Amino acid sequence: MFELMIAWRNIVARPVQTMVTILVVALAVALAVTVSHLNDGLQRGIIRASDPFGMLVVGAKGSGQQLVLSTLLLQGTPVGNISGHIYNELVADPRVAQVVPLAMGDNVGGARIIGTDHSFFDLRPTLQDPPAFQLAAGRLFADDFEVVLGSRAAQALGLSIGDHFVPAHGVERGLESDEHGTVHTVTGILLPSATPFDSAAFTTVDSVIALHDEEEPGGTTAVADVQAGKGTGAGAVRWGDAGIDHVEDGRVTALLVRPMGFVEANQLWRDFYVGTEAQAVFPGRELGGLFDLLNQGQEILGFVGYLTSGMAALTLFLAVYSVTSVRQHLLAILRGVGANRSTVFRIVLAETIVMALLGALTGRVLGYLAAVLIGNQLALQSAIPVEIRYLPGLEPVLWLLPLALGVLAGLLPAWQAYRVNVVEKLFPS
Repeated sequence: MFELMIAWRNIVARPVQTMVTILVVALAVALAVTVSHLNDGLQRGIIRASDPFGMLVVGAKGSGQQLVLSTLLLQGTPVGNISGHIYNELVADPRVAQVVPLAMGDNVGGARIIGTDHSFFDLRPTLQDPPAFQLAAGRLFADDFEVVLGSRAAQALGLSIGDHFVPAHGVERGLESDEHGTVHTVTGILLPSATPFDSAAFTTVDSVIALHDEEEPGGTTAVADVQAGKGTGAGAVRWGDAGIDHVEDGRVTALLVRPMGFVEANQLWRDFYVGTEAQAVFPGRELGGLFDLLNQGQEILGFVGYLTSGMAALTLFLAVYSVTSVRQHLLAILRGVGANRSTVFRIVLAETIVMALLGALTGRVLGYLAAVLIGNQLALQSAIPVEIRYLPGLEPVLWLLPLALGVLAGLLPAWQAYRVNVVEKLFPS
């Protein structure tokens, strides 16, 4: 206790040097905390976002990872459209339990418009779980240009049941001059699902196709009807019949396919693998590749963390070593009033350990706050939930590493203090 008290007084006696040293240690710890928590939050967020889609994703040939990212996480540009007969074959295939079409459309205020059918709202992680996408208010779309909004999209756009909006070209927020002339009506709002689809707007496949046809000569009758104020009249195409016609015509981006079982899933995957028209991917396998990239990034930042830790240890060493060299006369006085060599050694060593632990504590707070702020920003930009949680497995490292740095940095200065010659320092010749 005596040694700790003396060490603390020595620390507070040089506030500027102490604060700089603690800050360097804190930055090294904060980097480790931030990277570890963000990596964990991102991986769990991606897994949670893809939970309702434990099935095959069928899309155009190309990058399987891009297909999963654009279809399930709504990140990036879709690979392309697929041939209509693939939908017919999958619906008729006895190995398939469910087929859900997805047509990636334009946007409204940055919210992606997705064409699908009512089967999308029956998707669930397992057959025992409730549907992942449930209504909070209103009803599902029944006609073209009727829209169901995700919870976050409704909040961001300030829209409620019965409101109208006009979409814009592209998949991101654009200029007002980029808007389509087709008015859409909000019929329902979904409960939060903790997936990127909270920031999406859902409508019929026909509605998405009609918006694209609107840009071309000979646009669909549905568009003309809606623009004339007859969007729900007899001339409008309804999702239950013509929507499927467009799917069969090859006007969708991807198909979510739930096989009857694992054997059937592998058979379907093999069929598409040897084919040339489309590809089928397992979301978990593609996301595993994404996790490998995240882990590689963590390893690179971990190497940077090791360098930072080395700098922190060097800073601790220089701070204590320089002070020990200057105050050898005071250490000799301490020895002269009764303190033995071991006591002096423990005092100097305690100084480095206390500063290292203070830096560790400060770094934990800074790192956690940084992880929360960055995670919230990533969630806003990507709509992927990034939840920062307590990581018990990281705790021993966060305390033992700074403690080890403090001990290593303090050994030489403590040994220097241990070897102080009392006679030479108190009675110089």
